[in-house]
Amino acid sequence: MLSKQNIAIIAGDFLSGYGLKALFCEYFTPAKIDVFAAVDDYYDSKNIYHLLALPAVDYLVHLNRLTVKNKIITISGAPQRGAGQAPYLYTLCSEQEMVEQLQSILTSFDSLQSGDAKNELSERECEVLAKVAQGAINKEIADSLNISLNTVITHRKNITAKLGIKTISGLTVYAILNGIISGRELPKS
Repeated sequence: MLSKQNIAIIAGDFLSGYGLKALFCEYFTPAKIDVFAAVDDYYDSKNIYHLLALPAVDYLVHLNRLTVKNKIITISGAPQRGAGQAPYLYTLCSEQEMVEQLQSILTSFDSLQSGDAKNELSERECEVLAKVAQGAINKEIADSLNISLNTVITHRKNITAKLGIKTISGLTVYAILNGIISGRELPKS
């Protein structure tokens, strides 16, 4: 389920972060897991993550800056309630209960993605979309990603076909809403 996926864990204390890392490694075998002490350390990382686990408080404070599409888990010692919150992992429970919670959350993420499979963009298409949303022209995208101009044009056609969005402003909104870029990555005008 998590193979080939990179996970970022943000935990204020060593034990929580590495305990959660150990659970993921033992039960779900992800590709890579990085543990960060603070949200700013996560932002400074240049790696691409598919899943982010962070304290509920950090989620609420940094909601508009987080960039992991549909795969954010909040960590809390008490059950969280409230509309619009990311799935939470209740930590004051047994190992088996925590694994069951994780399994349930990850299964719900998989069902969300399978329903969106037609529109799912490849990793390279996401990179091209991010550059488009940041205001780059085709030649700049080709140079920065070390691909040909024709390849960029093909990716842009595929993105438009998959998403049904033809305008740059529409693509930019899609990129922000789906965590491909954050609002702070937009060019200043």
